[in-house]
Amino acid sequence: MTEEQIARSMAFKNAFSSEHGQKVLSVLDDKCMLKGSGLYVSDSDRQTCFNLGMNYVVRFIHQEIDRNLTEPDTGKAIHREI
Repeated sequence: MTEEQIARSMAFKNAFSSEHGQKVLSVLDDKCMLKGSGLYVSDSDRQTCFNLGMNYVVRFIHQEIDRNLTEPDTGKAIHREI
């Protein structure tokens, strides 16, 4: 893991570790459908793509917050149960 990656993860951890940060993250989780409910819209490919884009952003935020900085980065994608 590079120093830049560590610094980025630390910035995310710091930004979302406060009480206010946790509240903001909770709103983002709901707004960006972290739990996956309603992502796919059967009659609108455009809305589905939009929803998936929002969902990707909140998952990226969680990935940065959850990154273990004491273990080497394997380069593998992080998959976690929601």
